[in-house]
Amino acid sequence: MRFARPSFTTLIVAWAIAALMLLTVVLIPAVAGFEVTLVTGPRPETTQGQVVEVLARTTIQTGRTTIEHEEFAVAVGSQRVTVIRDRDLNEAGTLHLAPGDRVLLTKVQTPSGDQYLIVDRVRTTALVVLALAFAAMVVLTARLIGASSLLGLVCVLLVLLRYVVPGIMSGYDPVTIATTGGLVIMIVTLYLAHGANRKTSVALLGTTVSLVFTAALAVIAVEATQLTGLTSEDTAVLQVLTGARIDPAGLLLAGIIIGTLGVLDDVTIAQSSAVFELRRANLLLGPLDLYRRAMNVGRDHISATVSTLVLAYAGASLPLLMLLVVQGDSLLVQLNREFIAAEAVRTLVGSMGLIAAVPLTTLIAAFVAGHTTPEVIAEDAAQRH
Repeated sequence: MRFARPSFTTLIVAWAIAALMLLTVVLIPAVAGFEVTLVTGPRPETTQGQVVEVLARTTIQTGRTTIEHEEFAVAVGSQRVTVIRDRDLNEAGTLHLAPGDRVLLTKVQTPSGDQYLIVDRVRTTALVVLALAFAAMVVLTARLIGASSLLGLVCVLLVLLRYVVPGIMSGYDPVTIATTGGLVIMIVTLYLAHGANRKTSVALLGTTVSLVFTAALAVIAVEATQLTGLTSEDTAVLQVLTGARIDPAGLLLAGIIIGTLGVLDDVTIAQSSAVFELRRANLLLGPLDLYRRAMNVGRDHISATVSTLVLAYAGASLPLLMLLVVQGDSLLVQLNREFIAAEAVRTLVGSMGLIAAVPLTTLIAAFVAGHTTPEVIAEDAAQRH
């Protein structure tokens, strides 16, 4: 397989991406003093172990509950420790363990010595295999474009973990951090996945305008619905651990912005590609004709994408939907509860941002493609990863 020599423009964009990543994940956090303050005070040590033997297992019936008393021999490093536990067989989610199972344990210091408690299973191997299978499928299917997309995914994680999360936890405005971090993510992932050409640049411009629109709309919606952001136990615990330094409403806004990004770039690059392919297929089409024809595709894309976003949120909030049914109150009453209203705002604002992205990106792409010469159109089409 022969690889084409990268163009001068591609090299410039590659160096620009590297510089932008260096600025975002290293220089800005260092200069602005981004830091994540770890929880202070004594914490139980967490370690891994492997169940070697079940020493005892007896069942006790107490009223309506069945308790299973268990004793395990667990290998922790070079040690072999005995772990004793009681588990309720009627309680969902309790771990049934057998010899050979790898487990997470916490070590607690007691007057009689160290005591180990089993808290969960070790899932590292399965997760690594799943991640490698995902990476292999991406590379085998999309080849160099797939490899570039994986590199973009690494960049996304770096921006989130080194810029967005520390920036918000350091007390900076969550909306500003999420929006700027989102723009960096879009610049890096779009150019890595789709190359340095006009199609990608148009998609990036459409994404930027749509992202700013979504952020502004999210601010208006959260203020109008008077959401506090304290919609889950995780947020409440975070407030306690950080000394209430983080604005929970701002955190909700940041989550809406970041959550919209994943589908937003798909919409904008699809519309931009449609316009440039129409122009390439028929060089006589002007900006107005390109816009009209591409919007026929865009309207279908809107219906499919909105359903995708709603289903994605519904899947993540399936227990919440079941809770609505179980409680029996009317929908109008339930919608006023903050944890439900927050999900509604998240879905509606994200969907409106995606809807706005279609005509915005199509309009920009039609103008650019309609004023681009046939030679440049052909050159961009030939520029594949």
